[in-house]
Formats: sequence, structure tokens, C-alpha cells
Amino acid sequence: MSSLYELGIKHGTDKTIISATHKKSYLHIYERLFASLSQYEEIRILEIGVRGGNSVNMWLERFPNAIVVAIDICECDFKVFDESRYIFYRADQRDTDLLKEIGLRHKAYDIIIDDGSHIIEDYIESFYALYPYLRRNGFYVIEDLYNNYSEWNTTRTTRPNGNGTAFNEFQNFLTKQVHLGRAFDYTDSHLNIFSIHQYPGLMIVMKDLV
Repeated sequence: MSSLYELGIKHGTDKTIISATHKKSYLHIYERLFASLSQYEEIRILEIGVRGGNSVNMWLERFPNAIVVAIDICECDFKVFDESRYIFYRADQRDTDLLKEIGLRHKAYDIIIDDGSHIIEDYIESFYALYPYLRRNGFYVIEDLYNNYSEWNTTRTTRPNGNGTAFNEFQNFLTKQVHLGRAFDYTDSHLNIFSIHQYPGLMIVMKDLV
């Protein structure tokens, strides 16, 4: 079976871009983390921000047991690898009521990826709307987090993220949930966060271990 990176190159997704320091792409990280999902009869992947469908076709080919639910602010017209396993919604991720409706309609998900606006307020609100629909042992991914920092954004006026303070507050809150989970039972909470993983450009939140 081809690796995610090989399929990413084949389908032309920008998730193949290599980290300047660590010489790994997002797909090298995902290959290690998501490999365990191949054992399931069916998995569900939700991705916000699919543009030309490059990553959609990569997911569909890599996981022949997957249903991919895609959300984008623009209408996406592209040839789908397997239309029987693909569901598309044209939606603005700022419409959290619609996100919750979509989440509930197809619950629950093994992987949720936010590759949408990359605006801090948007992905925080999207996280709170969709994380409750993540399965135990699932992965919630927020991509391209270098957009949070002023060093990157000095010439990118379309990314009004300031110096990243709002992101720091968000991740500090999530970290608090992880550690308080040692002392308090958050099983029935809408978050129930088990772990947070930081990688170059992305953050992955999990509900539990496999």
C-alpha cells in the first residue's frame, strides 16, 4: 500500500510540504499516528478546507474503508476518487450551528482536520463545535499553526492573528483539562481531553489512547 506521503504527491495536496527544520511533512506524522485506523471496518474523516479536493482523494485512496465528509466555504468541483464514500457541504466554518448539525448528522469521527481559514477565532470556535463528535481514540487536528505568529504574518494581512496570544490561551486551557483529568472525572464532559501533541505546524488533540 502506498504511504500517505506518496499519495499526497500523487494527488497534489500541499500537506506534502516539508518542515524547514525537521524535514518531515504533515503526512509523515499522520502516517505514524493514523496507521492504527486501518484495522477498522469503517472510519469517518471530516476535513474543513478541501479546496481542489487533493487531500480528499488522498484520504479515500489511503483508507478504502473511510467515509470522507468535506466542508469548504467555496463550491468544490473536482473528480472524486470514490463518490460513494464522499459527502460535501458548502459552509463557512464560522457558522458553528451548521458545523454542529453536520457533526451530529454523521457522528462520530475518527479524524477531524481543520485546514480552513487559519484564523485563531475560527478554529477555536470550530473545535468547540466539532470536538464532541470525535470518537474515543480519535484525532482532532488543527493545521498550519505558524499562521498564529507575528513573525510569519508581517506580510500576510489576511491572517489577523496578532502575536498568537489567543492561541496560547486556548492551548493553555486544553492543557489544564488534560492535567485536571488526573484528579477529576471529566468522562461526561463535552471535551474529555486525554492528550495534546504539538508538531511542526500542527496540533493534535486526542480523547483517549487506543
